[in-house]
Amino acid sequence: MLKLRNILLIIACCIGVSQQAISQELAWSVDFNTIFDNREGDDKFTDTKTFFQTRLAPEIGISLKGNSHRIAAGAVWTQPIGSEWNGYKISPTLYYRYTSPVWKFSFGMFPRTQLIQTSQNFIISDSLSYNQANIRGAMVQYTRENGFFEAYIDWRGMQSETQREAFSILFHGEWNKKHKVLIAGGTAMMNHLAKQKNPPEGQSLVDNIIVNPYLGLNLAKVTPLDSFTIKAGALLSINRDRSYDKWDIPCGLWVDLTAEWKFLGLKNTLYTGGKLYPYYNKFGSILDMGEPYYQSSFYNRTSVYAYIMRNWFMNLEASLDFNIAKDNFTFYQRLLLRVFIDQNGWKDRKNSHKGERLRNLY
Repeated sequence: MLKLRNILLIIACCIGVSQQAISQELAWSVDFNTIFDNREGDDKFTDTKTFFQTRLAPEIGISLKGNSHRIAAGAVWTQPIGSEWNGYKISPTLYYRYTSPVWKFSFGMFPRTQLIQTSQNFIISDSLSYNQANIRGAMVQYTRENGFFEAYIDWRGMQSETQREAFSILFHGEWNKKHKVLIAGGTAMMNHLAKQKNPPEGQSLVDNIIVNPYLGLNLAKVTPLDSFTIKAGALLSINRDRSYDKWDIPCGLWVDLTAEWKFLGLKNTLYTGGKLYPYYNKFGSILDMGEPYYQSSFYNRTSVYAYIMRNWFMNLEASLDFNIAKDNFTFYQRLLLRVFIDQNGWKDRKNSHKGERLRNLY
């Protein structure tokens, strides 16, 4: 009898511990964006048009073990302004997310905001990022005090009678020892464009690989600026259309400079070398998702921006972007708004959030 009582006591203790261990709470978030992007100038590489749209991405789910595990579902509603209901797009969000101080994993259809760093414009263009809020596949991230590494697969197209199979695999990492100047990092991405089901005659598999190793300097500590980084390296593109036995391997120099002081910022990206996207005229953005200016042997983008309002839940940014490519000049005037609130921010809304500032997406 005593033995039975001890067994029952042990079982009761285990149940109590397990209930506490798997304690759950409601998780939710709302991400709202409005984009105004007016483009003027030459239209050799991109249309001179105006993007004016708003985007709402609500999520709801369950968090376990103090937000270490989360299952969430929602939708991304993108709506052009000035066209009433016409032209809208609704995309699903559905994912599992694990977080720890070192490792993070995501599986499903999850927001690009989970990336540690915003992707460079040779990875995804502004216009595509306006309309592709989610990564569709899986991601792993490793973070330490002195750097990070992340990798993901984005399944961009499931094979069907009308759609070609398409996916991207990306690796990105950066090392910058605390309080030190030197930065080392790199990006590698493979885009694969396969055939559609029962393909028409002449359709072939196409591969595109981008490699970008770089070194840089973090000069914020030795200047009066709030942030100041310079990065430079090679930018290499390896391309193959399997309909003919030929490799196109353009390569060039890539330099990126970013500086911020108070509410003002400057970002300049330079590329000079071979034409990075030799197949863009044939396949467009279903293969090469970066800025189409990389079809040119020279491309420089200078962005001068200002944070009109920025705090823990809101970021309103104005930007003037000057795009110069060979025989081309295009001028963007952009106004970007992001508002993000989740259950954790709402709980602490009366606090100062210790100077936290919401990151923009573009």
